[in-house]
Amino acid sequence: MANQWALLIGINQYKALQPLMYAQPDAVELRNFLVDEIGVPVDHCTLLTDLSAAIEPHAYMPLRQEIEHQLQTLCRDRVQPGDLLWVFFSGCALAEAGQDYWMTLDSDPTHLSETAIAISQIFTILSQAKTDQIVLAMDMNRSQGAVGHHDIGAQTLTLAKDYGITTFLSCQPGQFSHETLYVRHGLFTKALLEGLRYHGCVTASQLGSYLSDRVPELCDHHCRPPQNPVMVVPPTQKFMMVVPAAGLANLSPTENLTAVGSEELAFVPPGTPGAIPPPSPSFEIEGEPSTEETPTLPLETTPPAQDAQPPQAGAIVPRPPTSAEDESAVAGGLSGLWKWGALAAAITFLAVVFFRFQPMLFGDGEQTAGNPSADVVDDDPEGEAIPPANSGEDGATPAEPEAGADNNPAAVEAETPAAVPPPEQEDPIERGETALQRAQEAIEGQRYGEARAWLTQVPPELQNNQYQSLLQEANSEVAEAAIRNQSILNSARQIIQPASASMFNDAIEQARQVPPEDPYYEQAQADIQRWGGVILDLAEGRAASGDINGAIAAARLVPEDQPELTTLAAQRIQGWEQQIVNQDLISQTQNSLQPGQASSYNDAVRTLEQIEPGQPGYEDAQNRMQQWGEDILAIARARAAQGDLGGAIAAANLVPENTPAYGAAQEEIQRWQAQ
Repeated sequence: MANQWALLIGINQYKALQPLMYAQPDAVELRNFLVDEIGVPVDHCTLLTDLSAAIEPHAYMPLRQEIEHQLQTLCRDRVQPGDLLWVFFSGCALAEAGQDYWMTLDSDPTHLSETAIAISQIFTILSQAKTDQIVLAMDMNRSQGAVGHHDIGAQTLTLAKDYGITTFLSCQPGQFSHETLYVRHGLFTKALLEGLRYHGCVTASQLGSYLSDRVPELCDHHCRPPQNPVMVVPPTQKFMMVVPAAGLANLSPTENLTAVGSEELAFVPPGTPGAIPPPSPSFEIEGEPSTEETPTLPLETTPPAQDAQPPQAGAIVPRPPTSAEDESAVAGGLSGLWKWGALAAAITFLAVVFFRFQPMLFGDGEQTAGNPSADVVDDDPEGEAIPPANSGEDGATPAEPEAGADNNPAAVEAETPAAVPPPEQEDPIERGETALQRAQEAIEGQRYGEARAWLTQVPPELQNNQYQSLLQEANSEVAEAAIRNQSILNSARQIIQPASASMFNDAIEQARQVPPEDPYYEQAQADIQRWGGVILDLAEGRAASGDINGAIAAARLVPEDQPELTTLAAQRIQGWEQQIVNQDLISQTQNSLQPGQASSYNDAVRTLEQIEPGQPGYEDAQNRMQQWGEDILAIARARAAQGDLGGAIAAANLVPENTPAYGAAQEEIQRWQAQ
């Protein structure tokens, strides 16, 4: 049975380059998707990120030698024929003398050939793998201020074609890869995850087609410069599964339906005569002729006209139904979908009309469709809801509300927060004047998030110069608070040293400065919880190495506002403190032994009986008690050999009953008494 393997690299921090924000989350999220949703064994996924080596299983530091070693190990020892291998890189890349390089945690931009990983080396290692089912996806970022690195990706595309390895590149040479706060990923990786997770992109061609459409959409939506992914795929791998077949059972029904529908695409092998010009490809390799043996895959397909000639080699065209029954089945299925879709749309429309005009229908004529008391929440195309403007205090939302957003017919009406409950029977103008006054008071009290919440209650008739001034001031202060708190959180992350619990504690204390109403608060709390777990892991590591006092000191740094971690840390501390007590007890009894004095050994055994099963040091105590029982019997035999039978019997009677030597001691006593 074929297996899937993955090498996932994500690097945020660099020594001499501008740090990235979401390269590490890119790699971690893709690993989580493969393991949690597709079912790839976690030990088949090798993760290399800034911090994962300290907190994640099967994770390593993204150093140059470590990355090369892990990739070589996968290709040489683990991957077998027919297996699927994913290699993913999210991080900085540079180019020098026509050579592309991955920048690692220990790379020096001034000495690329000595400290960075050449892309050519990556392809060389991949070509040695025992399988040809390889997917190489690279979200390669470069600083927009970098000089002389504008051709990053050109060599990579050439190598991909030369080696015949399916390769996804986040952007064309000369473009930049982007990441954004709202997506919390690189745009390329966001689209990659969407395609795999939600849109049934189970083959290389399907995934490439989705990326070509989705990434530019994300750029437009988030006001980023153009970014157009590039895909290179050998003709024989256009229908290579990028998701293991066994994992398809874990996809949602929508995903499975999409995957099944893809079987209706037929591949026209190269060399077919009479080709027609294909549509303009979404993916291009600049300067490469279309007759290349391993062409860049055209990712937009359209059905040929009825009088068209046979399709061009390498084109993807719809396969016609094989029979009239197939056609009728398809038509019947579409007809059913249209009927159910129309019915659902009608019900939805009636429900919206009913609830929207419910106050008018039941006598409350003042609550109209344009009621300014209703909050407006725009839907984020990413699937991440943008918080409403009245969701909190400083920095409550990173998006600036549009003036007059209350009248947006496409908006969704949300519940009015308890903080600003307008009376339902109050006149809209009067309510708007009250909202302006409350907003002014909130700004004077530096509660800018609250001010923005009140300003959303102001109707268009009152959105005068005073309103615009208040809104501008509130938005400005919220934006500054967001930048300030983001800086605090980033600074906290940079403090971390994986071997130092105190550094994690310092980072936690700094991250606590992010207020609850800030958009970074949830991320800060997640970091605090994760760092608390790292502190406890470090404490357990110290205990395992024998540094019990250091383990206790580290465990006491676990944040108290994390109940589960605090409870676990308290249990560990209690156990380690008991271990110290028991170790001291064992040491004291060991030092109390007197050579040749059987009673001192018996006293030591009785003392160690205080250590109960399950306590730290119990096994050590039991071993010592058994040994001391043997020592008492040896003392008795030595006395008997010297003719002191009375002393021998007295010593033998001191052998504890709960030691293996007790039975032998009783036999010796009977023998000596018989003499």
